[in-house]
Amino acid sequence: MVLFAALAAAACSPAPSPPTTAEARQDEAAYLPPPSVALVESGPEAIALQGLAAPGARVQLNRPGGGALGASADTAGRWRITAPATGDAQVFGLSQTLDGRTVQAEGYVFISPDKGAWLLRAGAAARPLAGGQPSGLVIDYDRSGGTVISGLGPAEGVVVVQVNGRRSGDGRTDASGRFEIRLDGPVATGESRLRIFGDGLNRETVLRLSAPAPLEAGPVRAVPDGAGLRIDWRTPGGGIQTTQILP
Repeated sequence: MVLFAALAAAACSPAPSPPTTAEARQDEAAYLPPPSVALVESGPEAIALQGLAAPGARVQLNRPGGGALGASADTAGRWRITAPATGDAQVFGLSQTLDGRTVQAEGYVFISPDKGAWLLRAGAAARPLAGGQPSGLVIDYDRSGGTVISGLGPAEGVVVVQVNGRRSGDGRTDASGRFEIRLDGPVATGESRLRIFGDGLNRETVLRLSAPAPLEAGPVRAVPDGAGLRIDWRTPGGGIQTTQILP
């Protein structure tokens, strides 16, 4: 009877009031979205990065192992930071600080002298940044064989992926023609036959997956891979992901 009385009392209690307009606006104002990179311009002596952040925020490009470059976003949230060109691949973490709150951007900004600028994303496909060089095909995978295939095709078209003749995933390209497809199961190390086809798209290549060597000289290692580039990098979770940028 005590339980029924408690339930009856709870049923008669007034429901929690929805947040007021002022409270909703306060919550919205408290939200600080992550900063983003909109454009990368590479020159022989300097690399200029531009993007968006919260108006007035302090934006920082952080180098692994120490060292940072910073700038303040203007009243429209635009920011620009210039880094010296080293002739080698560089990687940066991106963050912004406003009113004592710091928010990290998604992934890492990777800049290659000859393969353009990319956003490396843990557990997801690397994305080319504006001003970089778009690639025909990118393979992202981890030690367990979890693999994401991304690339270019006709806009808003169907894409099917086969590995060794077996259907392994499908999806669609977006309005800009890019697709990102996570394969249904892990892919074994070694060589596999990869076919990507669909609306106006038909490409066959050899998929070569291999476990990365330990990262002893830093959190990122970029080495030529035929006409492409292989990037082994440490994710925020501590694992190692490999990004293969194919021509």
